[in-house]
Amino acid sequence: MPHVLSREAALAANSARNGCVVPREKAFAINASPDVIFAAIERDIASAIEHQGDTFEVLRSDPPRSIDLRVTIGGVPCWLTYRLEPRDGHTEVVGNVTPYGWKYAFFKFITFGLRDQGFEVALVEGLANLKAEVEGTWTPDMSPDEDGLIPE
Repeated sequence: MPHVLSREAALAANSARNGCVVPREKAFAINASPDVIFAAIERDIASAIEHQGDTFEVLRSDPPRSIDLRVTIGGVPCWLTYRLEPRDGHTEVVGNVTPYGWKYAFFKFITFGLRDQGFEVALVEGLANLKAEVEGTWTPDMSPDEDGLIPE
């Protein structure tokens, strides 16, 4: 079933192609199959279904290879993509977050582009939580340090 992008998503895609936004990409090795990891992502989405449309929207899903979402981080709309790539003995989960829109442009302007790391921190935290959930090592006190890293 083909998915037609909303006007907002189409405009943002055009901005991304023209270099107006900067994607951030991080990868984690997770010791599980793509099917298990994708099921965990789907569970997380299902648990937040009451916020669908407000804070997130599933744009495209290709189980168990990838999922594309529109999310809101700190009031800024972003595209969030997870790609699951099977490797020898683990799955590499590549997360890519791309903020866009006038709120992001204004934020970059008033901060001179120097305060963008919050999007990377959110991406790392999300990947770390996914890894911990799938590998069975998640605890509620897990939170990133000042560099956005999750303690071992």
